[in-house]
Amino acid sequence: MKKFNLLALLIFIGSTSHGQVLYPGDYTEDYYRMIAFKNPNLQPQPLIINPSVINTYGSDSTLNWNIWEDNFGINFQGESKNNFHILDPRFSYVYNLEYPRGYNDGPVWSGKGSNASFTAGIAGNIGIIHYTLAPVIWYAQNRHFNIPSIGLNKSEFSYPVEGKIDWVMRYGDDSYHQLDWGQSEIRIIYKNATIGFSTANFSWGPSRYNPIIMSKNASGFPHMDFGTARPIQTKIGSMEFKWYWGALNESDYFDENSVNDRRYITGFTLGYQPSFIKGLTLGLNRIMYTRWADGDLKAVDFFNAFARNTHKGLEKNDEYDQMFSLVFEYKFPQVGFHIYMEYARNDFFGSILDLAEHIDRTRARTIGLTKTFDLNSGKLLEINWENTTLSSNQIQIVSPGTSATYYVHSVVDNGYTHNGQILGAGIGPGSNSDIFWVNIYNPKGKFGYTFQRIRFNDDYSVNAFADTEDDPTDYEISVGADWVRVFDNFSINPKLLWIYRNNFLFEDTDDRNLFFSLSLSYFIDR
Repeated sequence: MKKFNLLALLIFIGSTSHGQVLYPGDYTEDYYRMIAFKNPNLQPQPLIINPSVINTYGSDSTLNWNIWEDNFGINFQGESKNNFHILDPRFSYVYNLEYPRGYNDGPVWSGKGSNASFTAGIAGNIGIIHYTLAPVIWYAQNRHFNIPSIGLNKSEFSYPVEGKIDWVMRYGDDSYHQLDWGQSEIRIIYKNATIGFSTANFSWGPSRYNPIIMSKNASGFPHMDFGTARPIQTKIGSMEFKWYWGALNESDYFDENSVNDRRYITGFTLGYQPSFIKGLTLGLNRIMYTRWADGDLKAVDFFNAFARNTHKGLEKNDEYDQMFSLVFEYKFPQVGFHIYMEYARNDFFGSILDLAEHIDRTRARTIGLTKTFDLNSGKLLEINWENTTLSSNQIQIVSPGTSATYYVHSVVDNGYTHNGQILGAGIGPGSNSDIFWVNIYNPKGKFGYTFQRIRFNDDYSVNAFADTEDDPTDYEISVGADWVRVFDNFSINPKLLWIYRNNFLFEDTDDRNLFFSLSLSYFIDR
């Protein structure tokens, strides 16, 4: 009886509060970014660190623009000393006609056929201790499709044209289900500092579709982090910082070598918004990851995010794979214009002369633009374009399966992945993308329209077919629309894409995929 009374009390308390989690792949993340863009005086706002678990808000609840008003599940009333929330539950269904497809949806993987996921949970704080429990369970029908083989020493279900990456194309030959901790964490927040343990997703930088270094394309990896809980205000501007250490796990569909099942990852991100240039944000991101066998790490590995080299003998630059990126963002909310860029390098240059000679070697970039127009009846038109280039400018002939490209490393067998999915840009190694999308927001929801083209793994294509007359470029063109309708206590979000894919995985194919998704959210307190 006491347990029942406690549960009833928690449910009653939870019904008085809104949720604080932005589920990866949900429309709420785009709307949250629009809230921040249209209300530049709302403080604090994240600079370049975009978490899924939002622990702090601006204390001013008066927003110049919030077209959905109480129908949006984030409040801006500030935080209380103690509170408890029941998170809004979300159900999602995805159907792929011909082959798996899905980007930036966290732990969920959408295979060929029907797929479903459900997430819910609780969150709150007791003084300075904040907690979130938001697991997700997902199911994939996982119907058969052809995965070509070129004789690499790895699973038949793994990406077939790169040997050194644990990128799962299909989770076995039967239906598949998984329970993931999702957006769960426990942390201490004291004034402007925080330390926490988390499996929640986060992304770095302003990119909406293809963050190069860190995205929400895979499940969040278990990690500990230390840094700022909110941007710190100084005389020269706002600053935020995060330093973390974590573990990347191998999927069940890579190889049979138990020694490489785990990798150590560490990194940091630094954001700066100068007070003397309004609207400008600059950022620096760095990650390093290496093989992690029991007893393999030393105390110095704790600080390696700030060291150019590692300590492990003659091949100290190769024991770790290391990437860094520079972020630039400029917002002009008064005219509704936003421009951003992320410039990255995969591994470091050997010297200044090496950099001068090979300035384009292992570089990548994402460039994006957003323009908004205020329409009649309070509606808002948002126009976006984003271009991502992960392929190298130089031609370097190597053997198939061993090319040095983004998220692939000659020493770290599994590459830059966690549980079989890429942690960076979901389009994958050596790929290039343009995406153009339009959103029309209204008081009850939005309409969206999307056009995208992706050219997959140009680095492999150039290397593998340089001496042949064949040129089986693997590319995809997609067009589609989505709709969000917000009601009093729930929302509905269907999306439909028609996709043309030529030379799927570099085979002579001509596929037409149909992608359909439907997500339903129930608002606990409206």
